[in-house]
Amino acid sequence: MIPFNKPFLTGKETTYIKEAVESGKISGDGIFTKRCHAFFEEKYGFKKVLLTTSCTDALEMAAILINTQPGDEIIAPSYTFVSTVNAFVLRGAKIVFADSGKDSPNIDVNSIEALITPRTKAIVPVHYAGIACDMDVIMDIAHRHNLYVIEDAAQSIDAYYKGRPLGSIGHMSAFSFHETKNIIAGEGGMLVINDPAFIQRAEIIREKGTNRSAFSEEKSTNMVGSILALPFFRQKLSLPFCMHN
Repeated sequence: MIPFNKPFLTGKETTYIKEAVESGKISGDGIFTKRCHAFFEEKYGFKKVLLTTSCTDALEMAAILINTQPGDEIIAPSYTFVSTVNAFVLRGAKIVFADSGKDSPNIDVNSIEALITPRTKAIVPVHYAGIACDMDVIMDIAHRHNLYVIEDAAQSIDAYYKGRPLGSIGHMSAFSFHETKNIIAGEGGMLVINDPAFIQRAEIIREKGTNRSAFSEEKSTNMVGSILALPFFRQKLSLPFCMHN
């Protein structure tokens, strides 16, 4: 039987798992999480990186961060995985599908502007198989219409658009470490935040409504009531320790 994919292993995985366990920090944001954050921020110039349990979770966080509401419209490609749009559908948004281009499965950028209405909130381009969408056109449209751009860069680690890393161009982006991707962790994902205005709130959402940095000062700031909607908790965006170390 021909497998769908074969996970690439370096041979050091169990060594690193053992190191993570022996560090005594397995409840979240351990030594390997910090190394991963630093690596992606330094190598690709991402303003803020947050590891998540999946790319799906990263997309759901992005949907929350732009305050997706029932009735909002999100423009997305018709050819993509369900997580791209489910993140917004779960918050009541209407998905407006754009067709693929003539030469790739990626979104036809020439069709986007005609799909925009007063309810449009964001464009979610998918860099399918790591092949870049025409981000110059997408960002120009977004700026002129005051829209957010969230790059679904699930398959796009170390892929570029005109010399810029994919995932570094939109307001936010989501990456995957699923075993079918080019860098794997079995499961796992990453939210990249390029607009500094979202960073603090993203950290608090990821920590389920608490400000982790405040704990080091022997105090915590519970902001659940002021920044998080109940649907966030219903959608189970918990982050178990296994994907943080």
